[in-house]
Amino acid sequence: MTAVATANFAIPRLTRRARGALLTAHVAVSVGWLGLDGALVALEVTGLSTGDAGERAGIAAAMAALVVWVLIPVVSASLISGLVLALSTPWGLVRYWWVIFKCGIAAVLTATGLGLMLPHLHQIILGEAEPVGVQLLIGRAIALALLLAATGVSVVKPWGKTPHGRSVREHRHPVSRSSGTAARQPASSRHPEPIHR
Repeated sequence: MTAVATANFAIPRLTRRARGALLTAHVAVSVGWLGLDGALVALEVTGLSTGDAGERAGIAAAMAALVVWVLIPVVSASLISGLVLALSTPWGLVRYWWVIFKCGIAAVLTATGLGLMLPHLHQIILGEAEPVGVQLLIGRAIALALLLAATGVSVVKPWGKTPHGRSVREHRHPVSRSSGTAARQPASSRHPEPIHR
């Protein structure tokens, strides 16, 4: 039931120019997410290595500003653009394992970040950020590692198709029982599969 609903739910295909522009924006904000998380890790390390309370408070305030005014918009743009690309191209959301893996990482990081931040959002906006700490550093380091893994998976595109992805292809290219080969379809009804790079 879920597979059928996912297969039927799609947005109109983008033009080549629109897809290129959206893909460029998605790559830019996704790399920005990775860079911002790396910057936050660096600030955490700097804050933990200093004994000056005023410097630590300043670092915490700078981190809060980055999270609220830069990281949240970048993460939102990355998620929205990635969702539109998945639903408007042959990649889909559940047709390839690498897409599911990447979406899973994005969902886990977003849910974890919101769960940790929302209870303290008012204090963060007012600049009353929590001080830097080892636990926060470990969490950000794990997030950075997961983002690096998602970036690598996006480039390599491993693991091939999911069972749902294979069934969609078989539905589009049915196999002839007599010859064992895929039945030919009119050119107007065929949808080319994406090329692995």
